[in-house]
Amino acid sequence: MVVWLPRFDPNVVVLAPAPVSFGDAQTIASLPLTGWETTSEGTYAVADQGGRRVSLVLSEGVSTSSATAALIPLDARFPARVEAALQLWRDLNGHSASHRTNPLTRQRRQRLALSLRALDGRLAGHAYRAIAAGLFGDARVPKGRAWKTHDLRDRTIRLVRSGTRLMRGGYLDLLLVRSA
Repeated sequence: MVVWLPRFDPNVVVLAPAPVSFGDAQTIASLPLTGWETTSEGTYAVADQGGRRVSLVLSEGVSTSSATAALIPLDARFPARVEAALQLWRDLNGHSASHRTNPLTRQRRQRLALSLRALDGRLAGHAYRAIAAGLFGDARVPKGRAWKTHDLRDRTIRLVRSGTRLMRGGYLDLLLVRSA
């Protein structure tokens, strides 16, 4: 099983023992759990509810039959962490799934793909003109001095910069839930 660290993936719900004063705290015994793996962070498992998957980390002292609480750090990914915990709560209580739309539009996915292809070209040592020809076709890339002021040159440079940001950790932002 591939394990994402909860500090990077806000969609992983960290479970801790519920305080004793929360007598109605639920267990996760009713969830179909698969993919058990123990690490130094805790025991990882996946709850699969009819195609909806929620990744869990059971911290020390949590078992499937113990009363649990979601541990949600107040960090930059807090809204996404709350959404993942809410989805787990819905699954435990038989409520329908949230109807989140894909936060990545078709245009955004295409730009991400172009950014990564542009980055690959730059890392392979190609000039911006060669990268533009590979991305947009040779016929669209102007010859001679016209290249220096052409919009495809600027667009290619922006795509390489975007790909570089993704490579340097910006890809983690893709894990965040974006609200409408």
